[in-house]
Amino acid sequence: MTWFSDPKEGIEIKRLLGMLSNPDLKKRNQAAREFLKLGEKGASALVATLETQDNDLRELVARILIRLGNKALPALHNTLSESSLNKQDEVIEILGEMKGKEVLEVLFQVLKNSEYRQRILAAKMLAKIGDRQATPQLLVALSDSDPDVRIAAVIALGKFRDPETYLNIVDLLSDVEINVRLAAVKVLGEIKAPSTIPYLVDALQDSFWGYDKNNAIQTLVNVIASFGKNALSELSKAMKSKDPNVRRYAISLLRPLREPQMMGALEMAFYDTNYDVAENALAALLEFGEGALPIIAKALVTSNEWLREKSVWGLGEIGGEQATIYLLEMLGDEADSVRKEAISSLKKLKDPHALPTLRAIASARDNREISRLARQAIAAIEAP
Repeated sequence: MTWFSDPKEGIEIKRLLGMLSNPDLKKRNQAAREFLKLGEKGASALVATLETQDNDLRELVARILIRLGNKALPALHNTLSESSLNKQDEVIEILGEMKGKEVLEVLFQVLKNSEYRQRILAAKMLAKIGDRQATPQLLVALSDSDPDVRIAAVIALGKFRDPETYLNIVDLLSDVEINVRLAAVKVLGEIKAPSTIPYLVDALQDSFWGYDKNNAIQTLVNVIASFGKNALSELSKAMKSKDPNVRRYAISLLRPLREPQMMGALEMAFYDTNYDVAENALAALLEFGEGALPIIAKALVTSNEWLREKSVWGLGEIGGEQATIYLLEMLGDEADSVRKEAISSLKKLKDPHALPTLRAIASARDNREISRLARQAIAAIEAP
């Protein structure tokens, strides 16, 4: 490549290039200063030097080119169509350290390059520069044929925190590639815009999230959880989903919030026909302690044996005087499974007020197993 038209100038540039490799720091610095004075005249020679195997020299040359700014831009731009891919990558990274409209225009062109890895790098550099003028180009890149380019573009857009782009980012929650979805959901989690919560919760309905071996659904759930109480309304709606998995996810996300206003929805979920959902609802209700007793008490008189059994277990988790009263009443339940669970809960609570009733049961012979469990509960309560 011809770097110059004046032979004398060419000799001087070659001399300065040699000085850049000199072990003497002063000579290297002197050569760097001279190149900055030469400006555009020395830029092509510097860019050509990027192919050297000397890492220190390449780093020094890169710093000079960055300092030259727009004066080096023509030489850098030409290299993007004339040199090896590795060198082009290095040039793109140098452009990412520069500023100005002209630099952006070059990176916009690279974003349309036929080489996917350079499109990726261009998106990353636009994010690094942080100029919002890149937004339209990055929005186009969200539809790139290569998933890694889409990932780089959505990450870059996330840096700008531009509300006008949030719906475009949300669109990637249904991308055909799970890694693109993950990138989008992580970006939305970083942005924390409440306006995106409905879309994140809606994504729970898409079973595709659950097929990924990297447990993508957990990433989605974690991001929704990071919104805290802001997600309460949408999660309450999700509890009415036809998909039991969505109902279960919604309950697990509501549980740590402990908002009294969600107790009505949790009560309904406790009667869910899917027992896994019902158990999750009960666990969430128990977070309210004695505040959940009225709801548990209603379930004690249902015709569903499983619900009565689970309610009795829940009373043992809540504890307190009223819980003991309810449990003593349930010792007379028609179902053995419920009676056994009531004894187990009383054993756990160790309330001496239960001893008279337990002793009566322990001495009865009509149900040997129930009597044995009652004796074990009495021993546990009386133990010091």
